[in-house]
Amino acid sequence: MEEIIRRLTELTARQMQFSEQLSRRQDATEQMIAATAAARIPLPDARSTAHFHLTKLSDQDDVEAYLHIFEVIATREAWDKSEWARILAPFLTGEAQRAYYSLQALASEDYEALKREILAQVGLSPVTAAQQFQEWMYNKAAPIRAQVAQLTRLTHLWLLTGEPTASQVAEKVMLDRLLRALPRRLRGPVGMSNPSSLRELVESVELAEASIARDAGERAMTQPRRVNRPWRPPEGTSQPVGRPAVSSLQDEPMPTEPTPAAPRAWLAGCGVHRRIPSGAPERRIRLDGQAVTAVLDSGSSVTLVQSSVIRHRGKIMIPITCVHGDTRSVPARRVTISAGPGAWPLEVGIVEDLPVPVLLGRDWPGFDQLLTPSREPAERGNGRRRRRPARPRNPRPVMLATDSEREGDGFGTVFTGQDSKPK
Repeated sequence: MEEIIRRLTELTARQMQFSEQLSRRQDATEQMIAATAAARIPLPDARSTAHFHLTKLSDQDDVEAYLHIFEVIATREAWDKSEWARILAPFLTGEAQRAYYSLQALASEDYEALKREILAQVGLSPVTAAQQFQEWMYNKAAPIRAQVAQLTRLTHLWLLTGEPTASQVAEKVMLDRLLRALPRRLRGPVGMSNPSSLRELVESVELAEASIARDAGERAMTQPRRVNRPWRPPEGTSQPVGRPAVSSLQDEPMPTEPTPAAPRAWLAGCGVHRRIPSGAPERRIRLDGQAVTAVLDSGSSVTLVQSSVIRHRGKIMIPITCVHGDTRSVPARRVTISAGPGAWPLEVGIVEDLPVPVLLGRDWPGFDQLLTPSREPAERGNGRRRRRPARPRNPRPVMLATDSEREGDGFGTVFTGQDSKPK
């Protein structure tokens, strides 16, 4: 029995010694951990490592897409959101950089405020997005996926900025619709107040209507009434003696040389029926660079070209009506006619059986200048009237242009001699 008690006493003493050793080791371990924690190396600053993940904003980058990529990287790297604005600032350029430096010190440290200012600086604010959303149109030359992406971005920027609720999104749509439906006199004042709810919009409209009505009443009350009173000289002053009325200066006719009569128009024949009288004025012109002789037709409203001079291309047809009443459709072609007055493009009719290479009409802009040398004055000498030959009783019909009542372009008016009268 005594032996058992002695053994138990020895075991108890050894157990106590072992517990004391464990306690001393635990204290040493804790001291070592505390010393290691105090002397540990700090983690690198996010601003010093951001250049490994980001590049500078360039002119070709989409600002909104660039900010989205920055947010994804900052979230992945677990950067403190209070430091996002300072991390982003060195990578901004151009308008985005000016937006950062335009903010106050406290606002420049808020990433959300900085993001709103940058988007507004480049024209991507919610108000601008609403305007672009209303003006958006489908472009058939652009891919449909790109257009849908652009429209989606505008819609989200306009309606989902600030994470609004469904009722707030519906209210934004109603506000925009009401603002666009207001009359012009109310749209400006109400839009300047920038209402953010229907209640604010209603109050702004009521204030604008009251202000307009008040201004109209004040103008009506303050408008002076005009009274016409005769002029009287001041008292104590002699009234000036009235001067005899002098009539205003007028232009008096002065003896000058007699005004020459209107120049005589030349006579042209009917090109449709191959009737071109001899003596019609001719001029050398260039038709698409080719030198040809043209007969001037001061009455025709259409220029005609013989089919042997130019070839017909295409299926364009124009109707022409001659002086005899005949109407026919001929092919047309656009050419360039050049002469002394200049060169102009012109659409001409192509006639296969035209008796002359080119019958130049008044539709060519330089016709009057080209025709001037061929006209003859009605009076010559010292005001003496030139004797005119007797007119034949049955003159041969000739053609000069006028607008025909028939379908198609006018192609002539019948003249009988010096004083032309349409039949």
